[in-house]
Amino acid sequence: MGINEIIMYIMMFFMLIAAVDRILSQFGGSARFLGKFGKSIEGSGGQFEEGFMAMGALGLAMVGMTALAPVLAHVLGPVIIPVYEMLGANPSMFAGTLLACDMGGFFLAKELAGIVTIPIGCIAGGLVAMYSGVQINGQPVEFTFALILMNMIPVIIVAILVALGLKFIPEKMINGFQIFAKFLVALITLGLAAAVVKFLLGWELIPGLDPIFMAPGDKPGEVMRAIEVIGSISCVLLGAYPMVLLLTRWFEKPLMSVGKVLNMNNIAAAGMVATLANNIPMFGMMKQMDTRGKVINCAFAVSAAFALGDHLGFAAANMNAMIFPMIVGKLIGGVTAIGVAMMLVPKDDATATKTEAEAQS
Repeated sequence: MGINEIIMYIMMFFMLIAAVDRILSQFGGSARFLGKFGKSIEGSGGQFEEGFMAMGALGLAMVGMTALAPVLAHVLGPVIIPVYEMLGANPSMFAGTLLACDMGGFFLAKELAGIVTIPIGCIAGGLVAMYSGVQINGQPVEFTFALILMNMIPVIIVAILVALGLKFIPEKMINGFQIFAKFLVALITLGLAAAVVKFLLGWELIPGLDPIFMAPGDKPGEVMRAIEVIGSISCVLLGAYPMVLLLTRWFEKPLMSVGKVLNMNNIAAAGMVATLANNIPMFGMMKQMDTRGKVINCAFAVSAAFALGDHLGFAAANMNAMIFPMIVGKLIGGVTAIGVAMMLVPKDDATATKTEAEAQS
């Protein structure tokens, strides 16, 4: 049994605990039947529900872009492929530069590369697997530091440009991000609407759209369309969300001690843990964080967000062998970002604002 299978067994263990809590909550609560242990798992049933209800949000974000992937590859390919090949990088890296793996990045990357390549949101995970052969479509792929670094050149260039923009023209950059976000929502919505019309009426409003349900010729277990992928992710989230809740509760003291080491308040430390499943709750906690905690949480979220949530579910659904590299890669990126954030925000600033933040809470 490999590490990826062990992770899935752990997830399913927490899923079963949450299912028990949800059942017992209908008859007075887990504490009534299971005593102290029942009290310690109360609330996990609610996270069980949250994991399954995430299917709707995932569908809105994923289905349209997944259906549009071959169309975008056809339109952007003639421009993107020569540029990336000139830099020595795989053209599939373009997708991951702009999109998360579960927001269409993975499927667009496959179309641009012409093969099933590394999940783009998991590039850092290649550092974990660089000395082992990973089977991709039956072909052994050897991850080397040179290969990873070469493919990250476009990402590094974009990251430097974004950092310089935020340093010197922050307002214009933020406005640009907002415009890009609106354009992305519009594009995803267009793709979703066209894909649904194609499925229900057979009208191909946008030529070249991928089906969102199984199509004639698809082999069950080998080809997963958008709707099936979303369902698979939700099944994983049934265990992922309860796991984060219960681990946070059971190991509260050690986790809070991390906040003290980083010199930020307890709310900020809790936000980092929440980010591992979903960064939206973390953003809701920001008003109660000190300045240092806000910066560290945002930096940590860029790489580590969804490591035990949506991205774990996506990796499990699409490429089970990459679960462990994905988790480790995202955590390494998150920890590295914390180190940079700690250098940017002196401890004195955190101490000065901590009392005010705690007073607001």
